[in-house]
Amino acid sequence: MKHQRLADLSLLFIAIVWGSSYLVTKVVLQDLSVFSFLFIRFAITVLVMLVFTWKILLSSSKQTWLSGLIFGLFLSAIFINETWGIKYTSAANSGFLISLFVVFTPLFEAVILKKKLRLGILAAVMISVIGTSLLSLKEGYHFNIGDLLILCAAALRGMQMTLTQKLSHAEMDSRALTTIQLSVVAIIMGTLSLFFRPSNESILPADLNFWLLTIYLSLFGTLLAFYIQLVMIRRTSPTRVGLLMGTEPVFSTIFAVFIGGEHLTWQGWLGGILIILATYYGRYTESKQSQHSNEMILEDQG
Repeated sequence: MKHQRLADLSLLFIAIVWGSSYLVTKVVLQDLSVFSFLFIRFAITVLVMLVFTWKILLSSSKQTWLSGLIFGLFLSAIFINETWGIKYTSAANSGFLISLFVVFTPLFEAVILKKKLRLGILAAVMISVIGTSLLSLKEGYHFNIGDLLILCAAALRGMQMTLTQKLSHAEMDSRALTTIQLSVVAIIMGTLSLFFRPSNESILPADLNFWLLTIYLSLFGTLLAFYIQLVMIRRTSPTRVGLLMGTEPVFSTIFAVFIGGEHLTWQGWLGGILIILATYYGRYTESKQSQHSNEMILEDQG
């Protein structure tokens, strides 16, 4: 019971940190361009991780390195879309829309892993489409470019989760995989920042607030979040993980509205609520499917 409570509180902590990250990112992007910010954020994370994982990396297999490279490419695409999206839409919208990866994942699993697509997932997709429309369609029927980029990030996150399941194996060290993929992100963002950095932008900002917020995102939103997920997800059930992590858009809205001063119309609130309902229903459907599959395996073994 004690370990269960610790796992629940730790995962809830991640949801709160990630919920705050959208508003924090919007603030940081006022001082630095997207690629420069992402390079600094991931460079800090990787430097800290290398202190603890460099020996593991030296003994890692070629397959681990290859998988880490592929995951890193996807993660780079996710963060590029997500961060540019946050720049051009509200923090509240970002938190709601990125949670749709829960609905996208089963769709990619059906295509890539040849898994049966349940009717419940299709229902969740329909609910999420309605919610997204209510949340994002403003000033007539035009999507904000930021909303579209966040949707792309959610779809890429769903695809990445599917490929992670397909390409990662039990013998691969999770710490090595994480370090490799985050290193790939840092290298890509550093390269892009050289070509797309505004001419009047300083390489290293002098603003203390920028560094405090960026270090917060690097250590708490990336490094600690990955570690907690890795350790605590093994001490609780997938259903409880889904319920706790599903609170991320709730916290993103709380931070955006009460600290960031953002405003959501009744239409936006309704759309956000429908998206949360869709993600929870999608998690519930997936949980029931996994439970049914496990029962079938046990029956076959019996």
